[in-house]
Amino acid sequence: MPGASVRRRGALAVLAVALLMGLAIAVPLGWTWWQGKQAQASLERAVVALQDQDVDAARGQVEDARVYADRGIATRHGILGTLWRNLPILAPAADDAERMADAVDDLTAVAEAGVAIYPQLTGDEGRLVTDGKVDLATLGDVLDSFGDVQTHVADARASLEAVEADAPLIGGTIADLRDEGLEGLEPVGRGVDTLAPLVEVLPDLLGENGRRDYLIAVLNPAEQLYSGGTPLTFTPMSVRDGRIDMGVPQDTATHGAAFVPRYWPKVDGNPFHRGRLRIGTATFAPDWSVSGEEALRAWRSLRSKQMDGLIAIDVMALRDLVAITGPLDVPYYGEVNAENFVQTLIGSYDSIPDYRVRHQINQALVPIFRDRLFRTGQFVEKFQSLKANADARHFAVYLRDPATQAAFERVGLTGELSDTDHDYLGVFTQNAVPSKTDYWQNRTLTSDVVLRADGSAHVTATNRIHNDSTPYPFRGPDPREGYSTRFATLSVAQFLPRGASDVVARVDDAFFEPNIGDFYGRPFLRRTVAFEPQATHELAVAYDVPKAADVTDGELTYCLDIDPQGLVRPSAVNVTVHLPPGSEVVDLPEGWVEIDAGTIGWGGASLISQESFEVTLSLRG
Repeated sequence: MPGASVRRRGALAVLAVALLMGLAIAVPLGWTWWQGKQAQASLERAVVALQDQDVDAARGQVEDARVYADRGIATRHGILGTLWRNLPILAPAADDAERMADAVDDLTAVAEAGVAIYPQLTGDEGRLVTDGKVDLATLGDVLDSFGDVQTHVADARASLEAVEADAPLIGGTIADLRDEGLEGLEPVGRGVDTLAPLVEVLPDLLGENGRRDYLIAVLNPAEQLYSGGTPLTFTPMSVRDGRIDMGVPQDTATHGAAFVPRYWPKVDGNPFHRGRLRIGTATFAPDWSVSGEEALRAWRSLRSKQMDGLIAIDVMALRDLVAITGPLDVPYYGEVNAENFVQTLIGSYDSIPDYRVRHQINQALVPIFRDRLFRTGQFVEKFQSLKANADARHFAVYLRDPATQAAFERVGLTGELSDTDHDYLGVFTQNAVPSKTDYWQNRTLTSDVVLRADGSAHVTATNRIHNDSTPYPFRGPDPREGYSTRFATLSVAQFLPRGASDVVARVDDAFFEPNIGDFYGRPFLRRTVAFEPQATHELAVAYDVPKAADVTDGELTYCLDIDPQGLVRPSAVNVTVHLPPGSEVVDLPEGWVEIDAGTIGWGGASLISQESFEVTLSLRG
């Protein structure tokens, strides 16, 4: 049957042509894809190695990524590149292949810059900061490398965004590769964009263009103000050409004359500054952009010295610096390490009734900040620690120069409250009678939200506070104030969403008429509550929120921000949201759960950072 044989030969020929065409498409596309994937995997392993402080392994992985990236670039000029440019099916994708190879090349260059500069910033041998001096030459190298990184990230983004992915048959595959690359590049670009303003201001901040003066406030979280711990010690710090010099610390235990009530011009609009104040209570306001300026004005009234900014750091943040740099000797106590640091310094007042000993301890806190932060090496680790403590409101920076303040705000170091126009939770307590009982404060915040289809909501927020103090250790009655008391008298402040209305409030079972204050557009109320040892009380506030969610195109996006307070024991928090009838969840943020068909929730035992959530719902009817 010769006809059948001819047909078989014809079918085989067609099959062979199809296979050759498939190989012509698959080989160059697969080769380019594989090289990019190998480079990506090497770069990911390099990041892990840096996180493990293994710079040599990271360098090796980046070198591997460079090999793969170079092969991808070489593809454009070799046999496979010729296939891309000359086969009709592949030619339309040639430019796209070149752009993707260029993007891999640029991202590898970013990693190369990183591993080159990283050893100067981290570990015991990092030379950026050496014994109280920032090496401005090394800083210049770091900033130059950052400039290169900016350029390469921008070029990689431009290359990927230019990929058209319109080639026949393979356009969809190229589009997937492009989109995957842009998705991976997005956090890198966001980080670079965030750091860029900080890079611009750092040299001036460190005195490259003349002396800069800052005030260091060491805070005691065992005695809370709305902003965080009460200042124990104030110390001036000057910086010129990177050289850091500390002045004489002044603490509340021994400089009583300096801490008497006095007058200074209040920050415009600050509702917490009334009449004369002590410098130690200048920081009532929960937002450090306000409290920082108040403290600097108070310092000028005391010392006739204009300062460029304030750095506030509490004992919890100092503990974390000690965890990085090792134990130290503290007067009266001897060696103190990260494990016993907080309990020793602010949880053992019963053992040091002599104010002169407390003075020695307070004086020792400032050298901890100076010596541990500015000693040689481990700059990256220290910065990461301070960033985590800023998130938890144990550390804050306020700078009077607007551009410098904005740069620090972008990296989350300025201790400002959320400015959301949607649902908001912010609870802050303040000692109404001086004591150290906030060391034992346990707090749980719950929010029950009834969300409506128009985006409004009815919220009931309940703040349950337990004074978990130990028994009074001395003979005679508890004085109910001061270092040794186990009683607490707290001003509990609930900050509300913008536009909140129909506010109803109670303490335990007793309702009261709330006096609603205004903190730069955010309403708030407060109530003073007395706590006996081991007592528990709750402040519950119910209110309507006009814009808890955005409504667009049949979808409802519920938005919630939560600000923490820098407590010794972080607050627990639980949020329950009852959905509008007929709605269903489209997207839940990480950590949120569906409790039942009409209810979702989020919570945790420790609120240690500002939280911001968006929950997307569909409206079916």
